[in-house]
Amino acid sequence: MASVRLPLYCILWFFSVVVFGLTITRLNYTLHLPKGDPLNHGADFYDPVVAELLVCSLLAFGFAPFIFKPDFMSALRVNLFSEVSPAVTETIALAALWLLWLIGAGIATSIWPNLSFCYNFAACRVLAAMTAFAWLGWLTVCGLLVISLFPFFQKDRPPISSRTIEWVGSTSPSVVSAV
Repeated sequence: MASVRLPLYCILWFFSVVVFGLTITRLNYTLHLPKGDPLNHGADFYDPVVAELLVCSLLAFGFAPFIFKPDFMSALRVNLFSEVSPAVTETIALAALWLLWLIGAGIATSIWPNLSFCYNFAACRVLAAMTAFAWLGWLTVCGLLVISLFPFFQKDRPPISSRTIEWVGSTSPSVVSAV
């Protein structure tokens, strides 16, 4: 699975950089509207979902290097999470990223479901690309989350209990005394 994980993390890193750039572009546009812009009657604003996608992209951008395990990252992980296995830490982090990317991409899609009517404006193209790359990032996190669950199902574990029941005070496991 390592042969699939590393390329997926590289793809996630790339998508998070693209979403980061697109969200910064959108925030720059909406927070500095040019005079005469009909959007929001010319008043500066920002879309909360764009800020949420910015945070998602930053978290994914910052999380991806932990997987490559350079010396300083593994030393940090040993000191902070010594009691928790790396597989559990990775799965929890990916589950949080999965939820954040799903919320961001879902809300962006519900706000801007069809932008084909305004593709001649750069702001619309930025929104369409941002939404598309948000969904691509979410799909990548989905794949990584599924792959991160494999070690939990492949691990050999001892049986929880034996198949025989031993009763207290009896001489053989199959004899039950009635009171």
